[in-house]
Amino acid sequence: MNKFRLLPIALTALVLGSCSSEDVMDNGGQGPVAQGEKGYVSFAINLPTTPSTRANDVFDDGAAYEYNVNDATLLIFNGNSEDDAKFYGAYNLTLGNAELEGDVDDNITTTHKAIASFVKPSGNVYALVIVNKGDVLTGSEKDGWQLNDANLTSGTTSFNDFRTVAQTLGVSRLASTTGKGNFFMTNAPLYTQPGNSANPTINGTGKAVTLTEIPSASIYPTQSEAESKPATSIYVERAVAKVTVKAEAGKESGTVGTGTVGTGTISYELSGWTLDITNKQSYIVRNVKDASWWGYKADGSNDYRFVGFAEVSNDDLYRTYWAYDPNYGTYNSSAFNMLQGTTPTSLTDVGDNAYCLENTFNVANQNQNQTTRVIVAATLKGGEDFCILNNDKTTLYSKDNAVKAIKEEYLKNSTVVAALKNPETGLKDGSDNVIGEGDLTVTFSHGETEMTEQQFLNGGTNALGGDLTVAKIQINDGGASKFKGGNIPTVLTPGGEGNADIIAAVNNGKKVSYYKGGVAYYPVMIRHFDEDQTPWTAEGKTESYPDTDGKAEANWLGRYGVLRNNWYEINVTGIKSIGSADVPDVDGTPDDPLESWISVEINVLSWAKRTQNVDL
Repeated sequence: MNKFRLLPIALTALVLGSCSSEDVMDNGGQGPVAQGEKGYVSFAINLPTTPSTRANDVFDDGAAYEYNVNDATLLIFNGNSEDDAKFYGAYNLTLGNAELEGDVDDNITTTHKAIASFVKPSGNVYALVIVNKGDVLTGSEKDGWQLNDANLTSGTTSFNDFRTVAQTLGVSRLASTTGKGNFFMTNAPLYTQPGNSANPTINGTGKAVTLTEIPSASIYPTQSEAESKPATSIYVERAVAKVTVKAEAGKESGTVGTGTVGTGTISYELSGWTLDITNKQSYIVRNVKDASWWGYKADGSNDYRFVGFAEVSNDDLYRTYWAYDPNYGTYNSSAFNMLQGTTPTSLTDVGDNAYCLENTFNVANQNQNQTTRVIVAATLKGGEDFCILNNDKTTLYSKDNAVKAIKEEYLKNSTVVAALKNPETGLKDGSDNVIGEGDLTVTFSHGETEMTEQQFLNGGTNALGGDLTVAKIQINDGGASKFKGGNIPTVLTPGGEGNADIIAAVNNGKKVSYYKGGVAYYPVMIRHFDEDQTPWTAEGKTESYPDTDGKAEANWLGRYGVLRNNWYEINVTGIKSIGSADVPDVDGTPDDPLESWISVEINVLSWAKRTQNVDL
């Protein structure tokens, strides 16, 4: 496994000037930086990565373009504490030439030099750095600054606005892999005590910090002195999560399950994947304000999972592994990008990456309709079209035979039989006057779109794969001539009184799933914490996450979800059954239902990297 190390961006010699006699700064024995004098501060801005053997603290370099630094902006806040800090000003940092150290496949460490100046505000001074701002942060020192089109007002805009005001942000604005790459980054919330086997909240000494306080002792009267002294470190993280779907060696293709369906074998080949149920909104900075989960540990686990154990550099700070998102404790389907009931228009290649906004929730909302998932596509039977009926995956039908089965279902319907035999309006006498399959035409629907029988049989772009509904069954002109008076009875005419009941009965008796091009889809909900950290079993449960003794959150919070700057790797180990003909619908079923047809094994690694093995 690659080691994931620190990415320092040394932004040195930030010029400070004091604005009142109360703001005199001790410069470490060289005389205070007094009002009206310039002060210099050296910064190191780091992407927090360090090797460790702990599940949460396993890191991976990723790709060089994910580390690229195109620009950096320093935002200064002032106040008595992080919670009440107000925006003071923003300063573009001029970056020098990057110095790339080490092998990009193992260790990406980039250093930049930069200089900026501002007048020191009153109170404590805090720093927030935005790297690769794109069009999220716009403006200038002269014209003012806007954050996602909202004005940043000095003395008014608070740091809490950065971490608690939801922002509608397309993932393409935060993560671009084109060119050298452009990934939006901001300060990472870190904890002052380690987790893992130790409770980080013990004795009340641990706390989460996001802003970096600039100590007075780190402000120097000359640029050269600032450059020669240790830098004040700021740790940044990417604002998106990363997902990769891979196949275990030799499992890119094979046979489904035991390889038999009826009397035949079913081959498969993984053809791609896509993300589903992804968030539309996020916070600019990862939000851990007033979080109470730091000391949580599940029954049966020895891991205080929300805080890492590996120290970040030598600053007595530790990585954190959860956050609030804008819809953390609520559900609104419009908050998510959802594919359910459709077939994806494009797929990501197996082995390639995709990015998404973080999506977290409390245990009460740890449900399938709120959980980001991957949809894995596999091509079965060499790409040959086929159908199944009533979700019976032991028998496969050609499209012709599926249509035949639907017409048989229609013709045996009691209302249809009665209408055909009606002595006044039914079929004429004589053996030739029989309604058969050739006298019927079926129209299907998929969502809002209808598809004729011929379009279905011919395939091509007009054929809609997925779970189909019979929209109508029509008796053609040749069949109409077999009725007394030459008129089809009203109940057998689409739109006629009672006809809808017949169609509903046909749909109830024969549910058609059309696997266009032989493609089947497999949903896999993304796990965050692993089974060792959040052990769960259906045994003895009448509900998925019982809140016995108020411990549901401690036991299962974070079991599912995606967190920014975490890399989720889904490893397909095989396919054991035929999947869905389109992206399966989701509802409020818990992520761990008491009954499940798919087995998922998740092992946590950590960009922070997390690996999940799945047998589809």
